[in-house]
Amino acid sequence: MVKAIYLKNLDYGVKIGSSEFSDLTIARIAWLLPAITVPMAMLVHILSGNHRTFPIFISEADYPGLERWIFTIGFCCAGLIQMLFAYRMWYSMRNDGRRKLMHITLICGLFTGVNLIIMSFANMYDYLALHVLTASNVFQGGMVWALMAHLSLPNANVKGKKIRIRGMIISLISFIIMTQSVIRAVKDLEKFGLEGDTLFTLNSIQPAINVAAYAEYGLFIGLIMALCSFEFDIKNKILDSE
Repeated sequence: MVKAIYLKNLDYGVKIGSSEFSDLTIARIAWLLPAITVPMAMLVHILSGNHRTFPIFISEADYPGLERWIFTIGFCCAGLIQMLFAYRMWYSMRNDGRRKLMHITLICGLFTGVNLIIMSFANMYDYLALHVLTASNVFQGGMVWALMAHLSLPNANVKGKKIRIRGMIISLISFIIMTQSVIRAVKDLEKFGLEGDTLFTLNSIQPAINVAAYAEYGLFIGLIMALCSFEFDIKNKILDSE
């Protein structure tokens, strides 16, 4: 008989079943897990000789083999942690920040987490249309989530705010460069369609990927910086209560 696993809110963390996790631990895993997953999956993909060339998009590492297991499990777990982190940040700080913005922040965090989970299973080789949609939602949702969370905390930690602002600027600039590079490249490729030969399409637009891939890496790093910055606010919350 399978026992139900209950989640119980604590003052500064949650209890899942018989295990307790602090908000600081949840926040740290929320950015560390994707920060480890991406380079590990890409490294295995390259060392296995499965890469087309370099640079490549991050999602190209979601290739049949060990790298796919790393990519799928890592991002699926990251999506679940992201949702838990978004909820815990709302739960613990909803009375300290701007309440309406905190509600919007929660929705954006949950939306980003759900899309990250779907994206982890919808690899770009077999489900390109769905992958492009969910990946776009993750990037855009992540940026909006970071911005809303930033605006909802008027008394945020100074060091955390600086890291967060830098991360959001890097993400925005990188996102614009990435999208513009890809949009211009695929204008003449409609005849291949999103459900066509993905590898052929990628090879056809490699000159654009040479720019867009690096921009995607910048976007990813910027989002990780934004996620990491909230650790400082959680630490402040804990210290203020002592």
